[in-house]
Amino acid sequence: MNFYGIKVIYGFELARFFRTLFQSIASPVISTSLYFIVFGSAIGSRMETIDGISYGAFIIPGLVMLTIIMSAFQNTASSLFAAKFQRAHEEFMVSPTPYWVIILGFVSGALLRAALVGII
Repeated sequence: MNFYGIKVIYGFELARFFRTLFQSIASPVISTSLYFIVFGSAIGSRMETIDGISYGAFIIPGLVMLTIIMSAFQNTASSLFAAKFQRAHEEFMVSPTPYWVIILGFVSGALLRAALVGII
C-alpha cells in the first residue's frame, strides 16, 4: 500500500484548503446564513410548530448538511479542475502511483474539508 502517495496528495489538498481559507470557510457560512435568514423569515413566520418542533429547528440540520456536502463537492471539484488547467493531472497519470491511491488522497482531503466546514 502506497501510504506516501496518499499522504502527499492529502497534504496537497490540505495546503490548498488553507491557502483558500476565506473561500473555503466564509463562503459556505455566509450562504448558509443567507438561506436561513431568507427561508427562516419568509417561510418560518408562516409555519406553525408541528409536534413541538419549530421551523427553525427543522431547517438548521438540513442547511448544515447542505453546506457540508456542497463544500466537499465544490472544493474537490475545483481542486481537480485547477490541476487539469495547470496540467498537474498529467503528472499524476504518468507517475507510478496507482489510480486508487490518487482517488483516495483526493477523497480524504475532501472529507477533511467537509468536516472542518461542518464544525465551523
